[in-house]
Amino acid sequence: MQKIIILFVAALTVACKPTAKLPTIRTQGDTAFEQADYGKAYTLYQEFIALAKTHHVEIDQTLYAKQAQACALLDKVDEASTIYTMLLEDEANIKLIAKYAQMLQSKGKEDDELALWTSHKEKLKEAELIKLSTERLIFLNASKENYQAVVDAYGAKGDIQLSKETQLAHVRALEATEKAYPALKACNLLLNEAPDYIEAIEWKAKYYYNKAEKRYQYEMAKYNKKKNATTYAYLRRDLKKISADFRISRDIFLNLRKQDAADKNYIRHLKNIYLRLDQKKKAVAMDKLFR
Repeated sequence: MQKIIILFVAALTVACKPTAKLPTIRTQGDTAFEQADYGKAYTLYQEFIALAKTHHVEIDQTLYAKQAQACALLDKVDEASTIYTMLLEDEANIKLIAKYAQMLQSKGKEDDELALWTSHKEKLKEAELIKLSTERLIFLNASKENYQAVVDAYGAKGDIQLSKETQLAHVRALEATEKAYPALKACNLLLNEAPDYIEAIEWKAKYYYNKAEKRYQYEMAKYNKKKNATTYAYLRRDLKKISADFRISRDIFLNLRKQDAADKNYIRHLKNIYLRLDQKKKAVAMDKLFR
């Protein structure tokens, strides 16, 4: 009889004190989360948060972090963003920025991710987070063709070693902001680190090709405006300099073709280079490869 009374009193205490259920709800929520049952975890965490707030019980940030992650996995992006934003007000939670950014990236929310990294970059202290922030700022700004922002982000990286893809994005941004020589210098540094990086090798080949072609068009247009013995002599002198760049480009494209002989882009450039170098037979041979 006494045991029955004790159980009754305990049950009555629980009934009269709703917060007594909180530990059970939390445990069930954590179990569901660990079992990847995020729908159930979300529901239980919501119940916990609502009950705790009603009775002014403090909610630890670990629970909020798990709820944010559950929201992200359940496509409740706005709700997850609200929680992450709240958590990031405390610099002790700064590591959560990586999960928040990953969610935004996976949902294609480039503007929101860009704003996130931009607004928190001064708070980042760990090298890993600084690297992630710098790389994402570079890629996001590059996708928006904000090339000066790419150059600025790269310039502020300090001693952080960035990926080869990030370095190439920086090379292209330098080129787009009319910093041709710094772009070539940065590309050469990249190729010293990654000599087999095809995209960088292609960039270098096209750099010399475009430089030579642009100068060729300029010099020919200038000569055609005023043809005489003197201007012809100047043209021949300038064409020798231009040919040197065409030859550099040619040699790089020839090496690229050793790895992919069928690449039409390589063939097209080589055909045009041979024409500029007055090597018509070789140009014809390249042209036949298109057929």
